[in-house]
Amino acid sequence: MDQLYYGFSKEKMISLTFADVTESAKSLEKKHLSGPTAGRFLAEALVSVALLSADLGSEDERISLQAQVSGPVGGCLVDASRSGNLRGYTTIKILNDLDASDSTPLQEALGDIGAITLIHSNSRRVISQKQISCNPLNLRHGLARYFNDVHQKPTAIEISATSRDHYLHRAVGLRMSRMPDGSSEDFVPLLERFNDRTIQKALAQAVDITLMSQLLGLEDMVIIERRVLAAKCSCSREKVLYSISCLPLEELEEILEQKEKPEVTCHFCSNTFRVEPAEIARIIIEKKEQKPAE
Repeated sequence: MDQLYYGFSKEKMISLTFADVTESAKSLEKKHLSGPTAGRFLAEALVSVALLSADLGSEDERISLQAQVSGPVGGCLVDASRSGNLRGYTTIKILNDLDASDSTPLQEALGDIGAITLIHSNSRRVISQKQISCNPLNLRHGLARYFNDVHQKPTAIEISATSRDHYLHRAVGLRMSRMPDGSSEDFVPLLERFNDRTIQKALAQAVDITLMSQLLGLEDMVIIERRVLAAKCSCSREKVLYSISCLPLEELEEILEQKEKPEVTCHFCSNTFRVEPAEIARIIIEKKEQKPAE
C-alpha cells in the first residue's frame, strides 16, 4: 500500500515528509506499457507530486507537475490530489536505445535542457502556477529550488526510483524542511546528510519515515498525518461523452453516417472508452434541440 507520512520534530523545528508510491508507479508503468527508463522517470515524477501534495488544503485541491525536456523521453505530466489519487504519463514510453539496462542514467533520457511547471488548483480555478528552468532537468533540484526560492522554506529533497529485471522495483522520496522558528545550526548538519548521499543510499533500502527520522537524529519526531496513496484517474464515460458533444454538429453527423465507433484513450491511465452510435445519435438530437431557431 502506497502512503504519505508527514512528521514534525519540535526540538529541531524540522518537518519530514516521506512518500512511497511504488505500487502506483508499477501500476502506471504496466498500463502505459513503459520501458524501464520511462518507468523510472515517471516514478520519480510521481514521488515528486506526492511530496508536494502534503501541502494541499481542501479535498478538491490538486498539484500538477509538467516536465519538458530536450531528451528522447520528451517529458511527463503527473498530478496528485489531496485525497491521495495519483496519475501521470511520460510523453514517450519506449526508448529502445536506453531500455537495455535497468540502470541507464536518466540524464541520457532527459537531455541537457529542461523545465518544470507546477500548477496548484482546485475544482474551480488555478490557485498558483510556477515554472522553473532546470538545465539539465533534475526533479530533486527543481523541487528544492521551488521550496527554497519560491516559498522561502529551506528544504532538501531526495528521490529513489529503481528497476529490476526491466520493471520498476521501488519508488520513494523524502522531503526535509526547516520551519520558520527553526535555526540554521540545527538544519545545516542534517542537510549535509542529503548532500553526502547518506539519505539517497538509505532510501534505496526498505526504509520508512521512522527509520529516516532516526538516521537524521530527530528522535522526537511525531507523525502528524498519514495518507493512503493510489493510482486513480478521474476519467469517466460521462467526461468522454461531454468531450464528444463539443464536436461540431456536422462532424457528429458524419461519424454517425459512417457508422464509426470513436475510441477515446485517457493519457493518464490508458483506459479506453468506445462511444456507441446510439450515444452519438442522442448527442445529435440534444444539440439540435438546443440550437436556437433561425
